[in-house]
Amino acid sequence: MRILLQFPQGLKSKALEESAKFEKDGHEIFLSASPCWGACDLALDEAKKLKADKLVHYGHAQFGERKVKGAGRLEIEYRLYPITVDLAVMHNALAQLAPYKRLALVTTVSHIHQLDEMKKILREGDKAHPHEVLTAKGAMAILEGQVLGCDSSAADKLASKVDAIIYFGGGEFHPLGIKSNKPIFAVNPYARSAAQINDLIEKKRKKESGMLIAASQAKRIGILASTKPGQFNLRAAENAKKKLLAVGVQQVSILVGNEFDFDSIKDFNSFDAYITAACPRLIDDAERLDKPILNLAQLPKLLKLMQDLGKNRF
Repeated sequence: MRILLQFPQGLKSKALEESAKFEKDGHEIFLSASPCWGACDLALDEAKKLKADKLVHYGHAQFGERKVKGAGRLEIEYRLYPITVDLAVMHNALAQLAPYKRLALVTTVSHIHQLDEMKKILREGDKAHPHEVLTAKGAMAILEGQVLGCDSSAADKLASKVDAIIYFGGGEFHPLGIKSNKPIFAVNPYARSAAQINDLIEKKRKKESGMLIAASQAKRIGILASTKPGQFNLRAAENAKKKLLAVGVQQVSILVGNEFDFDSIKDFNSFDAYITAACPRLIDDAERLDKPILNLAQLPKLLKLMQDLGKNRF
């Protein structure tokens, strides 16, 4: 069988080891060298060019429940790559969590296999302050308690039922996407730290509000439409274009690409603002673009602001 193996950033170092296993069984193996940022980012084009029978995508669970559009007869297999970490940092966080009775717990796909153990620590670790721990399934993340960069709903939908939200995992990318105003704690097993991050989330929201106001003055807007299988949404991009033109934006263009290079986009030197119909977290890199960038979820607010401002926009 001809198979293309795809690894996300951070796991490509495991490619030769995994490739050898397939080759030992007599398969013809190719490795995708393209950047990969999530389960939405399947290497379908490479697989089709190779006339591969199968694509094996490592490190992520399936993105949503639907069959992948454009895959055709290509077999797609998702292989998780669990990373087991020391949960001592969760024990250390109990003192900070003591004031909160009911907790929502979320983590990334890398640590989802330790979710039950995390729950046990929170429920039993502090005898004086036992916690009730709730988990949920998100809209696009198919595993219980899993959050994605673009889908924090496993936490958001529990906000009204809990006193605080706990994110377990490395970095700030995932927890900064949580939309609740409840206390939010990031427990990081790599930095061995636990900290409340509501101030960072509020800083991010204020930045987004500032970009919204700046974008309301735009005469020329570029809409980013990705060809990645889990991000392709041309209809939404075209719909956004119509609505923006209807409220008086002078020029709206749809920019199509697979991997958006902000340095390349800046070469257009024509747009006053951008809207991403691709990954919604592209807005986190606005500084690299030097122009305001919004996601589609912010479009209704932008349109209303433009309508309210009317002729006074410029």
